[in-house]
Amino acid sequence: MTREEFCSRLGIGSATLQLWTSEGWLLLDDTGSSSASLSEIDLARGQLIRHLGDEFGVNADGIGIILDLLDQVHGLRSVLREVLQSSAARAER
Repeated sequence: MTREEFCSRLGIGSATLQLWTSEGWLLLDDTGSSSASLSEIDLARGQLIRHLGDEFGVNADGIGIILDLLDQVHGLRSVLREVLQSSAARAER
């Protein structure tokens, strides 16, 4: 989806999207092109950011911390999955 579609689906303005990218909460291309492709995963992350700020009252620093922790959890899950697969492969030998 384009940046415009992304903003429309989230109900945010382009300035908010720019803020989120400058905070590092969303990783988009840095060309500033309005035709940048955003995924459903980006949209889900955007929805989480909106919920944290709007519904739970989390401030910008808190949102950054929460997103960093979530990213770490996802990274650790990937590592754990690889370790388990490696262990299973060794057990089969």
